[in-house]
Parts: sequence; C-alpha cells; structure tokens
Amino acid sequence: MPLSRWDPASALARIENDVASAAQHAHSTTVQTTTDGDDLVITVDGIDPSNVDVQVSGGRLTVRGQGGGSSSESRDEGGAHFQSFSSSSSSFARSFSLPEGVDADDVVTEPAGNGVKIRIKNAA
Repeated sequence: MPLSRWDPASALARIENDVASAAQHAHSTTVQTTTDGDDLVITVDGIDPSNVDVQVSGGRLTVRGQGGGSSSESRDEGGAHFQSFSSSSSSFARSFSLPEGVDADDVVTEPAGNGVKIRIKNAA
C-alpha cells in the first residue's frame, strides 16, 4: 500500500459530510394542538403513523411514539476503504386531560402527512 500525505482539509471535509448525513437522519417529532369547531385536534408530525400508540384511560389521552433510523456508507478513496454507520432513535410520550364525558369512542386517529392526526370529538 503506498503511503500518502495526510491532508487535514480532506479529513475535515469527510467529517463534515458524516455529521451532515447524521443530522439529515436525526429524528424530530412535534406535537401541536388546535381546535376545529367543537373538536380538539392533536397533530404529531415527524413520525411513521404505525409507530404511534394512542390510549384513553381515566380521563386522559396518552400519545406514545417511537422513531429512528439507520444508515451505512462504504466507499473506497485513495486506495483505502472507508465504512461508516449511523443510527438514531427517539421516543416520546404526551398526556392530555380530557373533558368530562369524552371517552375512547370520541377519539379518532388517522395518518396525516408525515405523522398522525388525533381528533377528539366534542372536546373543545
């Protein structure tokens, strides 16, 4: 294997690229509440709807979710082989108090954009 001179600029560029790639795969979840007529609408963005669990119990609505991902890259450069792996994971849980008289039948969950929308009928 031939010797090559270490180039700090190239090394820094590789590190910046790896950090940018990790940031791109990072998981971010937001939870927003709004009203729509007499309904309360909770929107959870930034997560696969199949990874969201919604439960109603004891006058509380609890929304739990889990997300994340992983990536790998392999490349040959200057006679050397480079491999990198990155993964991210996150979880969240939010609980909301429900008005009296609201039960599980009043809660409807549906996919929405890059997340899930939870509609609570007659809660506003």
